[in-house]
Amino acid sequence: MVRINYLKGEKQEFLDFINFVTLRDKFAIISHNDLDGIASALFLEKILESKEVEIGYIDFVTIDRDLAKELSIKFKELGITKVIFCDLNLDEFDFEGYSELRKEIDVFLIDHHPMNPAISEFDKVIKTDSQDCSAMTIFELGEGIFDREAWQWLNCAAIFSDFSYKEEKNFLYLQDLYPNISMENISSSVPGIISRKINSALVYYGDNKKYVYDLVKKRDVDSITEVHEIIEDEIDRFVENYKDNEIYVPEKNLHFLEVDSKFDIASTVVTMISKLKSEDSFVVMQRKDDFVKFSARNQSSSIDMGQLMKRCVEGLDGANGGGHVPAAAAKIQAKDLDEFKRRLLE
Repeated sequence: MVRINYLKGEKQEFLDFINFVTLRDKFAIISHNDLDGIASALFLEKILESKEVEIGYIDFVTIDRDLAKELSIKFKELGITKVIFCDLNLDEFDFEGYSELRKEIDVFLIDHHPMNPAISEFDKVIKTDSQDCSAMTIFELGEGIFDREAWQWLNCAAIFSDFSYKEEKNFLYLQDLYPNISMENISSSVPGIISRKINSALVYYGDNKKYVYDLVKKRDVDSITEVHEIIEDEIDRFVENYKDNEIYVPEKNLHFLEVDSKFDIASTVVTMISKLKSEDSFVVMQRKDDFVKFSARNQSSSIDMGQLMKRCVEGLDGANGGGHVPAAAAKIQAKDLDEFKRRLLE
């Protein structure tokens, strides 16, 4: 068992939420569309199933502005009365929509992104330390409720995928289950390989995250080996040649790279190349339609990449940005690319 660093909320508050259910209640689970989000939703589904609670809707979404406002319409159509949001930084990106939704239906938020001080008095919120990913939090909330032993492998994969292993207590938890794991070989360990395969499938199948979720729920990770190899080859192509294509700003220790791929691989590419110079900051951009997406990393956490991305997008139309200290992301309209770059260099 690993200890969770709760910044707000507690286990009993969550248990009260799922135990106080009427015959008219219908649950929705809305989670981030990455591995941490997939695992979070699966563990929640197992918890609610054990309580014989009806789950009316599960979806995997990007962290975005107006998310709660848009989902409120869907909830009304489906008759959703209770919703759990996982790993979505909703209090920061759509505080207004989140606040309004709390007036309409019963909302519980579980998240490990930096907390918006405005929710300090809100109930039905669990916020944890950034290093304690949402999946491992929900896994611990499910102690004594569902068969956690059968899903330890997925919890460990989420810990790897979300860099939660960098916290000593979380790394020791992995090491207790996989004694041969070290910081040097963790990417090629069992959790590392499983994580990479699931992440590859999430990239390959694009918007069809539910298909990947169903495969994971069946524990059928082997069936995505072929698509994993396709995505890994694509990622390797950019990683191997990044020095030839990057813009390097030595006075800022900043590496800036654009990737041109039909797959959404910026996040994985920046994770890979940032490990090569842990003290430096890396920003990888990728164009999609009329938007540009950025993934940012600083493996040493010497620069707060979440705050950096927020400052780079502040005031830009339809833009959003933020995240954790070592890992963050942003999205802007293509017309604002030059302004984003100017702010980044400043």
